[in-house]
Amino acid sequence: MKRASTTRSKPNTTSKRNLFSFILAFLLCMVLIQGTYAQSRTVKGKVTSADDGSSLPGVNIVIKGTSTGTTTDVDGAYTINVPDGNAVLVFSFVGFLSQEITVGNQSTIDVKLAADIRALSEVVVVGYGEAKKTDVTGAVAQITSKDFNVGVINNPMQAVAGRVAGLVVGSPNGDPTNNRPTIRLRGTSSLSANSEPLVVIDGVIGAPLNSVAPEDIEKYDVLKDASAAAIYGSRGANGVIIITTKKGKSGRTTVDYNTYVGFESVAKFADLLTADEFRQKARERGLPSQGLDFGASTNWFKEITRQAVSYNHGLSVSGGNDKSNYRASVTYLNQPGVALNSGYDRLNARLNIGQKALNDKLDMQLLVSANTEKYNFVQYDAFRSAFRANPTLPVFNADGTYRQPDGFEIENPVARLQQLTNERRDKQFLINGKAFYEIIPGLKAGINASYSIYNQNGSNFTPAEYRGFGNRLSRGERYTREVADRLVETTLSYNKTIDKHRFEILGGYSYQLLTNEGFGANNRDFPDVFGANNLGAGEVNVDGTFLGGVFSYKSEAKLDGLLGRVSYYFDDKYLITANIRRDGSSRFGSANRYGVFPSISAGWVISQESFMKGIDFINFLKLRVGYGVTGNQDGIADYAARALYGPSGKYFSGGAYRNAYNFIQNANPDLKWESSAMTNVGIDFKIMEGKLEGSIEYYNKDTRDLLFNYPIALGTRYGSQELTAVASSILTNVGRVQNRGIEFQLAYAVVEKEDFSWNMNINFAHNRNKIVSLSNDVFKFPEDGIRYGGFGTGQGGLQQPSWIQEGYPIGQFIGAEFIGFNDRGEFQYRNAQGQLVNDASQAVLAPIGDAQPRLTFGWNNSFTYKNFDLSFFFRGNLGQKIANGPDIVFGNPTLFPNNNVLRSAFQAPYDQIKAPPQFSSLYVQDGSFVRLDNFNLGYRIPFKNMLVKSARLYVSGQNLIVITKYKGIDPELRTGAPRDIYGGADLGLNLSPGVNEISFYPRTRTFVIGLNVSF
Repeated sequence: MKRASTTRSKPNTTSKRNLFSFILAFLLCMVLIQGTYAQSRTVKGKVTSADDGSSLPGVNIVIKGTSTGTTTDVDGAYTINVPDGNAVLVFSFVGFLSQEITVGNQSTIDVKLAADIRALSEVVVVGYGEAKKTDVTGAVAQITSKDFNVGVINNPMQAVAGRVAGLVVGSPNGDPTNNRPTIRLRGTSSLSANSEPLVVIDGVIGAPLNSVAPEDIEKYDVLKDASAAAIYGSRGANGVIIITTKKGKSGRTTVDYNTYVGFESVAKFADLLTADEFRQKARERGLPSQGLDFGASTNWFKEITRQAVSYNHGLSVSGGNDKSNYRASVTYLNQPGVALNSGYDRLNARLNIGQKALNDKLDMQLLVSANTEKYNFVQYDAFRSAFRANPTLPVFNADGTYRQPDGFEIENPVARLQQLTNERRDKQFLINGKAFYEIIPGLKAGINASYSIYNQNGSNFTPAEYRGFGNRLSRGERYTREVADRLVETTLSYNKTIDKHRFEILGGYSYQLLTNEGFGANNRDFPDVFGANNLGAGEVNVDGTFLGGVFSYKSEAKLDGLLGRVSYYFDDKYLITANIRRDGSSRFGSANRYGVFPSISAGWVISQESFMKGIDFINFLKLRVGYGVTGNQDGIADYAARALYGPSGKYFSGGAYRNAYNFIQNANPDLKWESSAMTNVGIDFKIMEGKLEGSIEYYNKDTRDLLFNYPIALGTRYGSQELTAVASSILTNVGRVQNRGIEFQLAYAVVEKEDFSWNMNINFAHNRNKIVSLSNDVFKFPEDGIRYGGFGTGQGGLQQPSWIQEGYPIGQFIGAEFIGFNDRGEFQYRNAQGQLVNDASQAVLAPIGDAQPRLTFGWNNSFTYKNFDLSFFFRGNLGQKIANGPDIVFGNPTLFPNNNVLRSAFQAPYDQIKAPPQFSSLYVQDGSFVRLDNFNLGYRIPFKNMLVKSARLYVSGQNLIVITKYKGIDPELRTGAPRDIYGGADLGLNLSPGVNEISFYPRTRTFVIGLNVSF
């Protein structure tokens, strides 16, 4: 009994103990759970873009240190449970800077993510593809829309003027119709062919710049060296500018409206004698007032100019999801010129659509653009007359008719601008489709096809009532032009990564067909009421047939090419890329129809090496070396290699004059493209945790087989086929030009704080140009070179400032060295014997200045403070010389009083002049300048309205300050378009930089008020 009792008591004790433990554990768990529920809570909010306020779908939100997280929905909204107030939420999204926020006692956390500009720029566009910036082995520069110049911009290249080292965008004057700036990348390399870079817009080779509005551009990628540009073969010698337009982004639909109004005025007028000063000088010289003083006080430059008010409106709608995207935009610009009756209108429409299909294996893109432009041109001769005209003359006679001055090359400039019309309308339509299909992982086939058509319709008219110099009859002309461009390209690419080895292979074929045709007619002596709209109402032959001139033309060019690229990367440290292209062109001779253009480049990412570990100051360091060969065929006529037959004089037969026909151009079956070989060495670096990054480049560009139009005697045997010359000149390959230089580009994030930031960009470039040779076994260049160009006075000979000579740069000035004046006020120079002479033709002629700048630079600073932003941009040229045409003509006191003159004509040293001036070193002046080119102040208006995502109001100014020693109006000049130096047709070349002509459209200063709104 006792044993049994003892046995039963043990379980009872154990049960009590277990029950107590269970109850204690249960209560403890309840306390812990209750505590947990007391601290855990839900946080919600919305994530938007700090730039435009748009919702950001797909943003990753993670509790730091855990795997717990969520993503934002299509409206950017999110909800997440956090354990306590100490939790830290990490917000991250591709292309944006990540943010970390401690929850604290907040239950709603709205976040604005700022765009990661550095990440966006990590991918650059190269020929027929994209590459990570760290993988690029060629010289490639990129500028995105945030860094574009702001203001009245009617050509896309003006948006990046001064922003890229080595890229010179010359804005010659303030004429809105002269909206094709001179573009040079690493110097001028040709005398007869085009020296401008090839432009590629969204993969369309040679697309016109005016086909895209600056507001539609996302970024520019500039391929500077031959190793990068060789993939474009016979058109890559001057570099390549690749423009990428804006596309729709994933998220809800965004509507953007951008508008501005700009106020333009003449930045600086010529410093001419006023009417009172003109009268005073006449009295000082004892000249009678009769025939000199007409009683008025007229500032002719102000009479022919005005303040011009420009308007720009841009509207875009964009959106998309993970499968498709779209963006449609319309932009309108109305830009009257500061000169009377000058102006420019442009309407652009663009549609970009992207679509993925077949499990994202198929990627399709469609681009459609249309634009129309209207030009109201004016003749620059009006500005020459404004220089010359007597300031005491009235604009109008008493009866309201225009008062016409007397004298050589003097017209009433107001009448010239108001009565003469010169208009043109351009229309262009472009459609471009792309499709890329991933056959197997890494293997992708693509096709790119485009068609564009450009129509031009123009007219000019001079009424009979216009009584300008030499005019008595009405004159009119109408002309049309149509250019069609068809492009088809196919590519096959393969990318593969094996451990540390990465391969990228590309092959492709390109075919392009261009046609160019036009028609025009002109006549005279018809009623003014018809304008240029009824040319048949003008003069007729004796038999009543049309007398006016008629012309028409049509030409065609075909280009095809095979292209390839192979890239190999090992461990992201050792990089090598090889390009090759074989091009054929119908523009060149049958013996040289095809050419091969190879390149190779290598990179070494030094910062990835083990010996760089521990050097925390350097974040990235890469050495690049490249060599390649490219060609230049642009700017050469479609039938330049063929013998041409055409009108050559007239003969009388059958009671009428008839056209005689003869050979007007020699055939040249050996004609081929210019060939440029370039070596490039570059260094890319990032330091100070990536806040300071930049690149340094050295290049040596050697251009051979220059296209040059040489004189040749009739009957001369020439070429590999020993043809006989039937015309007096021949376009042939002869000579060599060299460009060498260095470039430096730097970006520095000086301050990066939540409420304040300061970013600085600086670039400079130095280029030296030299004509090495213009001779070969057949053609010998003249020992004393060739003078050409002028100041717009119609005078040649010793008044031609520019000089082409072996061993000297393009843009070299030649003339006599000015010594001083003798007692008779005659110019003095030295002859070969060292004796003083007063005739420049007897003096020693020598190089007296180089129009090419020694250094070009740009310097930009941008600041943000809370909702305010401020930026200013300086650019300039140093070391260039200018031949001052207005000084040589209107700085001459002997021209007074038959013409008005500059005030400086009566100041030293010009006040000693008593003989006709001749061009000499006296008129070559320092053209160095520093220009405050762009100033921009903006305020981002805070909105809580769901309809308006963001709004920014801004004011900006262009060409605000110029610092220079140059005595003329402005040191940045149009480069000129001299005629063929052997007397042929106008080639439209840019071989006369630094020549300040007397007929020019003045540069303007602009102030802008603008608004950007996103909905």
